[in-house]
Amino acid sequence: MKKIIAVSKGDGIGPEIVTEGVKVLDTISKYTDFEFELKDAPAGGEVWKKHGENLPDKSFQTIKNADALLFGAVGLPDLPPGTGESAVLKIRQGLDLYVNLRPIKLYNVLRDKCPLKEEYIGKGIDITFIRENTEGLYKNIGKLEKDSAENLMVYTRKGCERIINYAYKFAKRMGHRKLTSVDKANLLYASKFWRTIFHEIGEKYPEIEKEDIYIDAFCQWLIRAPYKFQTVVTDNMFGDIISDEGAFLIGSLGMAPSGNIHPGKVSMYEPIHGSAPDIAGKGIANPIGTILSIKLMLQESFNLVEIGNEIDLAVEDALKEGRTVDIKHKDLKVLTTSEMGNLIVDKLKNKLKN
Repeated sequence: MKKIIAVSKGDGIGPEIVTEGVKVLDTISKYTDFEFELKDAPAGGEVWKKHGENLPDKSFQTIKNADALLFGAVGLPDLPPGTGESAVLKIRQGLDLYVNLRPIKLYNVLRDKCPLKEEYIGKGIDITFIRENTEGLYKNIGKLEKDSAENLMVYTRKGCERIINYAYKFAKRMGHRKLTSVDKANLLYASKFWRTIFHEIGEKYPEIEKEDIYIDAFCQWLIRAPYKFQTVVTDNMFGDIISDEGAFLIGSLGMAPSGNIHPGKVSMYEPIHGSAPDIAGKGIANPIGTILSIKLMLQESFNLVEIGNEIDLAVEDALKEGRTVDIKHKDLKVLTTSEMGNLIVDKLKNKLKN
């Protein structure tokens, strides 16, 4: 099987982490029957400096004609805010990537990096946030004036139904017993609308427990008892906030992957962290979020669940021997970005050979 993957390395540490992700794809091509052809699709702040636009038509055409997109990170401090970052929104909106999938998993070998007490970690942290990705406040409907500014929070029935349907199907596929919906239905009409649809669709899934939590309460419970949650579905802005909060609990933003997905169509996979230009070129960025984003790509776009699981195991094995500086341990070697990637690839090779 041959798949075409568009690659946007982006800005800052983007090229460094994507390079490690490409090593994983090359390893899979070498040791399995699956082949990946990579095509460059430049986007972001550096591209804007050269061409006056952050997502050239040529790049977007390459992305649209691919089977998936591997995306690094974009944004530069010497450009106006959003100059590079808006490329991500253009791709999400242009490809109608209405699902933002953000798994947050605390590996047992990284429990020492979790800021919570053991009693709060409990049996562990393994949550998948499913975030609506094309509506809400991030649709950027509004205006900016001298003395006021406004953004319109718009939810449509189509938008709510398709993301909530996806969440119930995902929870069922993963064998999860509960689906948690996060909203602000005590104050916002949009959230009241969301909650109504959540329970309408839930009637088709009697085997799944339904849970509603207000966003402010959920932020507290995510700290007090993260082990109680499995699959969480929420809107665009709330999902952006709580998934970053969750990423802090697993040791580092550098550990967190994401997928921007439209089932059955070309989807984009990227770590949730930013371009971190302050550490670019130093070889200290954590590539694991990117490598785990490839795991998501294999599982969600190509149905290669077993190979995705092997990547997960390779990451866990590698963390027992060495770590990048953001998750360092006094008894383990501190690895560079490239060394961390190479160690994971070595672990993966051994698993694929067997």
